[in-house]
Amino acid sequence: MQFCQGTPLFIARAVELRNAVSLPKGVAVVPAIPDSPNEYFLKHPVRVDKFSSTEELIIRKSVNESNRNKQWRHGLEHDAESVFWLLLYWAMVVQPNSPAKKIPNEAIDSAAWAEITGDAEKRRGLVIKLAQGVISCGLTHSFFKPLWPLIENLAAFLVVDRHWLEQSDKRNQVEYLNEAFQRSILRFILDNRSKEFMDLPVDSNLRLVEPVPQSEKHSTTTLQARNAEETRKRPSPQLSIEEGSSKRPRLDADVTQVGC
Repeated sequence: MQFCQGTPLFIARAVELRNAVSLPKGVAVVPAIPDSPNEYFLKHPVRVDKFSSTEELIIRKSVNESNRNKQWRHGLEHDAESVFWLLLYWAMVVQPNSPAKKIPNEAIDSAAWAEITGDAEKRRGLVIKLAQGVISCGLTHSFFKPLWPLIENLAAFLVVDRHWLEQSDKRNQVEYLNEAFQRSILRFILDNRSKEFMDLPVDSNLRLVEPVPQSEKHSTTTLQARNAEETRKRPSPQLSIEEGSSKRPRLDADVTQVGC
């Protein structure tokens, strides 16, 4: 039996599966690597030359058998994916706190939280939605909405596992995802370094998860009872922010929901 070490929601999906992440249905897009900022080029000219800008690649699920039968192995790109999950988790739970402003608390979207704390398949679905710009209002606090383009860009690089790319494609090199992430994050920092959301202090208390509506709870309970003898239920994802806690967090009285 295989065991993965580390915090489950930070583990790369392929590492959890011990296999390549399956392709989306239909057609998927492998984005072009971002242009390197001048500051990056001056420090890393060799890397910039090695990973020169490329056009986006369209890939279909009906990949050739040589790719389908390639042996899977744990690679450097899986560590880069763990960085993505850590960044996304932080963006979801952080609560802004400014003594000069009265910023209301906002709850984390329960559906998004269930996906990020779910299994590899649920997190795969979350990656696909984020890459398409399908982002729920409660994914982050509204004050950190400017982070959404970065989250979308990084998720786009995770939709297609490099396992499915041709060996000759430069995007199939083990360092490619790291390079794409570095350039994307640096460009985001340079473009937004003077903006308010980049410097605002954050609260020591983390955001809580919105409660599941009673109607949804009732519907889910009825469905589970009906299928109890036919399917084996997976444990419900813990909606607690605190690691190791088994209680579902409750919203404080001052938690409010705001529109996008």
